[in-house]
Amino acid sequence: MLLPFFNKKKSKKGLIGVDFQPGRIAIAHIFHDLKAGDKPELKQCVFANIAPDVTGDMGVVSTALSKAAQSFPVSQFFCNSSIENTAYELLLIDSPNVESSELRQAVRWRIKDQLPYHIDDAVVDVFEIPGQQSSRAKLMYVVASQKQEIERRIGQLKQAGMEIQAIDIYELAQRNIAAILPEDKDGIVMLRFNDNSGLLTITRNGILFLTRKIDFGLNRLAMFLNIGLNTGDEIELSLDEILEDTETESVSESAENELLAEVQEQKQYATENPILNEQNKLIIDEVILEIQRSLDYYVSHFNQRAVTKIIFAPMVHEVPGVIDYIHDMLGIKTEVLDFNKCLNMSKELNSELQARCFDAIGLALRQEIAQEKSA
Repeated sequence: MLLPFFNKKKSKKGLIGVDFQPGRIAIAHIFHDLKAGDKPELKQCVFANIAPDVTGDMGVVSTALSKAAQSFPVSQFFCNSSIENTAYELLLIDSPNVESSELRQAVRWRIKDQLPYHIDDAVVDVFEIPGQQSSRAKLMYVVASQKQEIERRIGQLKQAGMEIQAIDIYELAQRNIAAILPEDKDGIVMLRFNDNSGLLTITRNGILFLTRKIDFGLNRLAMFLNIGLNTGDEIELSLDEILEDTETESVSESAENELLAEVQEQKQYATENPILNEQNKLIIDEVILEIQRSLDYYVSHFNQRAVTKIIFAPMVHEVPGVIDYIHDMLGIKTEVLDFNKCLNMSKELNSELQARCFDAIGLALRQEIAQEKSA
């Protein structure tokens, strides 16, 4: 979480999340004023595409944002937004053994050589990890970004007439979503894949313990999965081979029709129950290895119980066979998140809208949690 703003009185019963992705803007409005045990209420969410070659133009982005936000009550609610995931550093460091009044300076001194820009140009925040029971040094997260990146995002939001509560990061937006799930009390691994990258988080009781970036995304997965699933394509090939082998033999029309019907039945079954081939398993094994390493670190360093569920964020591209394969390899229940089950809403969201608005919903779910502490 970066730079909180509370300069005007607005309703604290809800929040508007604004997510900026390359070539796209997504907005979500969550209502928070709920009774204990109620699900958060998603009032609405939308996404709008912007030509990728003009996303750096503040005026164009602000115009697109203003248009997309026309149906949202921006005059009544603060917004929570983000900067690009390449525009900030999230570092896990040993907590400095200093007084709270000296924490800011100690953290800045600790990370100054890890930043690709001068520390004087940085905006820095920290958030702690409560409940660490290990005998090892206590850890904390540090978020750093260049001032100009924060100022650029603030300018775009203000031009669109939006009032800012905070500029946040994707790891905490994903934590916010995990925190509303009942399984979060026992620990959740959540995986979010964008077009070209992925994000893994491990949370428990609303606390972000561990996060990892994955250096490939849905484009790479889809490329391999679309050409490599054992489905009807192979069955079609086998049919051609069978017919070729029987060209010199006498085959009755009824026998050929029976053969065609059998192959079509097999093709239908394979399409509905795809099996990953060995090449695709090697790709998914990279994800499994990252999950396993993260789980081992989470259990050993933070002295936590093993998690009970792996949850994939909604995906635009289907990844048939992957969920079952990960479950079989790790022995942990694995499923895809469905916002229709964990949020109250008047109209169900399709999978594409859920995927495109995932981070916007996470940003709108932000609430003050003891884990966060300004530095």
